[in-house]
Amino acid sequence: MEKFLRPFAGIWSWYAWVFNVRFLLLMNREETGKIPLWRGIIIWAALVLLFFAPAVFGGKVLAPVDCVECLFKPFATQPMEEVHNQYNVDGASQYLPYSWAMQQSWKSDGYMGWNPYTHNGTSLPENTMLSPGDWHHWLFGFLPFWTAWDVGIWMQFFIAGLGMIILLKSRGIPVPYVLLGAVSFSFYSQFIMWIYDRWLGGMIWAPLIVWSLLEGRRKNKWVHLPSILFIALGFRGGHLQACLFVFLLVLCVFLADWWKRTDRWSWKVFLKSSSFYLVSGFLAALLSLDVFVDTLPRMEGCKSLPFVWGLENLPFLATSVMPTLFGIPQTISISKVIGADLFDIKFGGGIVFVLAVLALFNRRAPLTAKFCFLVSFIVSCTPLSTFLYSRSTVVMAFGMSWLAGWQLFDLGRHPALPVWRRLAWWGIGILCVWLAVSVAVQCFHEPLLLKLHSFIDGNITTSQQQYRHSWYLLRSERLLDQLMIWDWRNALLILLVGVGGWACSRLNMSSRYPKWWAGLVVLCTFGEQIVFSSSWLAYSDKPESGCLYREPEWMPEFRGHVGDGAVVIVNPHNDLDFLCTNHLSTYGIRLASGYETVQPKYLRPLSDGHYHPEDYAMAGISHLLCDSRAGKPDFDGWILVQETEDFFLLENPLYRGRYFVRTQGEESHFSPVVPDWRTNNKIHVTVPPGTKELSVLESYSRGWSARTGKGEELPLSSTERYAILVPVPDSEQQTEILLQYHTPYREWYYSMMGGITLFLLVTAFLQRRINIRTGKMG
Repeated sequence: MEKFLRPFAGIWSWYAWVFNVRFLLLMNREETGKIPLWRGIIIWAALVLLFFAPAVFGGKVLAPVDCVECLFKPFATQPMEEVHNQYNVDGASQYLPYSWAMQQSWKSDGYMGWNPYTHNGTSLPENTMLSPGDWHHWLFGFLPFWTAWDVGIWMQFFIAGLGMIILLKSRGIPVPYVLLGAVSFSFYSQFIMWIYDRWLGGMIWAPLIVWSLLEGRRKNKWVHLPSILFIALGFRGGHLQACLFVFLLVLCVFLADWWKRTDRWSWKVFLKSSSFYLVSGFLAALLSLDVFVDTLPRMEGCKSLPFVWGLENLPFLATSVMPTLFGIPQTISISKVIGADLFDIKFGGGIVFVLAVLALFNRRAPLTAKFCFLVSFIVSCTPLSTFLYSRSTVVMAFGMSWLAGWQLFDLGRHPALPVWRRLAWWGIGILCVWLAVSVAVQCFHEPLLLKLHSFIDGNITTSQQQYRHSWYLLRSERLLDQLMIWDWRNALLILLVGVGGWACSRLNMSSRYPKWWAGLVVLCTFGEQIVFSSSWLAYSDKPESGCLYREPEWMPEFRGHVGDGAVVIVNPHNDLDFLCTNHLSTYGIRLASGYETVQPKYLRPLSDGHYHPEDYAMAGISHLLCDSRAGKPDFDGWILVQETEDFFLLENPLYRGRYFVRTQGEESHFSPVVPDWRTNNKIHVTVPPGTKELSVLESYSRGWSARTGKGEELPLSSTERYAILVPVPDSEQQTEILLQYHTPYREWYYSMMGGITLFLLVTAFLQRRINIRTGKMG
């Protein structure tokens, strides 16, 4: 049944790709004497490959492996100071291990199901941070891991730019100008800084969502298939928070559409205007039903967030032109002084921001783009930023990129604007002030550095003082050097903005070579993005071992001690040099803990924190891993089996295994058994004659099922320790039992999604037939 239903879940996404190709062919037919659209797409593809050149041509992988080698004790082998960007720590500790576990599931069983290596076993589709509905996960099913990882990232950026090209081209903007919008939106700072988190898979569809909505409203349709498909791709491409960004985007399009109506304050008009967007969003949500069904129930375990007002984002508008003003990852962050963070940078190109601001005051500029720019920016300056973070400004970046591309094209069609000279003088004045401050800082470098060191000593925690004091001092020295106007990043950004601004003024004042001037603006903006990303993106050598990361020398002995048991990490640090709670899973070692923003509902605290061997043995926990910096551990009943300068490994002598059977005549005694074989999603056990129950010390989930070798279905339940308990029918012979994990309710929502897909395809076909007949009769 599943084999028949499952393809329907992906039909509509493939239809979207076919629809894109058909649309591109139609648009190419309209090109007469202009640069064809396909050439613009080829140029865009070349820019994406050039942007990621170290991974495409240099044999590197687009992954922050240096975080592991420099920061993650006891795995680190290099000094902390050599890490390129410590802000990438989530990519190394969460998203790479999540994707690795998913690829292992694909490799062993052909689908994304269960991760047996964290939380004593947890569902991959339920991991909201993994964005489990995104298309890039399918790449892990047939490509090597690092190829699938890199290609998935490249394609996400390519799709974002392709959507901008299609949208702006459909608005009548020629190819040289639409490339500015593609470069600005695709390489927006929030995409670059969170590149490894993979939530951007939702917002890459923003241009195509807006294009399809505008087309649907232009044709006055109630049900517009492309709108539904692209919104659904947006819902599926990100985590739950990114779905809110898609909602915000659709809301902005609706508000602009409603605002254009002369009788907009009528309730009848409001309801009529909103119906198209509500229907599209509702049907798109149904096509993403499997994602929501898997992830929404876990919201009960979502961690609380501190209240943030959002006004601290206002000073960060300066980073829209010069993103290095508050520091870079290789220094300390000045932004923390105002309660913000470097992750709040909003940079899509300095030239782009200037053009977008000019378009905001241009009455001819597209209203939808203005709403996206302003509404998203206002939201980021309210308490809503507590829940949405600065990532929600991707909607602002979309509007900004659209406005910039439109304004660049508009410069050549209208008289010269009286702003270029003023902008030049303002820029020169700001640079003179910056130069004066840089000279002053250089003159008083030593006293300022001492004050900065004193400020750091008074504000870092005891743990940071003990383990990372030299780290902060080194980064404070780098900060004073990096903020100087003659720092290579600052000087190059100033040069690119200056040349780009001059090209804009020439385009506005002269009718000669407009496309060449526009191309120069695009190249300057592309250069700005490369300079900005150079301090954020990390490229690494591909690990040579068969594991995700390089295997430490002590790992074989460690793995031999743990076997099929599970490890609990004692007192991990809340700093960058901590015993990462997901990291051991990448070496095939089970962890009874893990880290995810939203915890599974079925996971509960194990005990009172005293590490009782009996309780831990009943939960399948065989070892404790302790940081050596906290001193030699002394836990009653635990045995020290491995000691290095970084950690102590303690063994639970009461641990007897993970698989147990209870036979007839035994009331409470379970005997250990060894499974015949095991994959990520399947466990095959042969139990002896007379077995009454099989117990598996793995996290219980409703997705687990069990059947005998004869195909008889067996009920499952959860023990008080949330392990799996399987009653076995009476038998005088050995019984083969196969446990298998599949996402709960999969057949139900695959059936529903298949029905919706079929309905939409039939509706689209009937609408097309009606339009053809109406055209012939007309």
